[in-house]
Amino acid sequence: MSNLNMTWGKRQLWFIVPIMLLSFIPMARIFWFRGDITKELKISEVQKRMNGDFIEIVGLITNTGSHNWSNVTIEAEFFDAAGNFVDEAQEYMRSNVARGAKEHFKIKVRPSTTVIAEENKMELKIAGGHTMPF
Repeated sequence: MSNLNMTWGKRQLWFIVPIMLLSFIPMARIFWFRGDITKELKISEVQKRMNGDFIEIVGLITNTGSHNWSNVTIEAEFFDAAGNFVDEAQEYMRSNVARGAKEHFKIKVRPSTTVIAEENKMELKIAGGHTMPF
């Protein structure tokens, strides 16, 4: 019968430890070095127009940050003249927004009398998205 030794020697540690450290880098990028989407993506050139049975809100998103973004969600909130919440609509962007890039978006809203009124206020915001870690 032979002796089976299951202990780690120094040679094995010199091989395993660097591999463990290299696998930690992608995990650190995913969890700790994410960007803040509300600071990196800016909405501009917003227009509201009627198109048949829908109101279309179109605009431009500019990525001023250092991360690439995907699955960006844009949300439009409508308020009446007194500042009370009336309605909301959101849309997911199907295209990625690379750093330094600009992407157009369109949100379709089924009109109601409360949304169409001219005295109503509309606010657009970035509601979510994901950084692409690699």
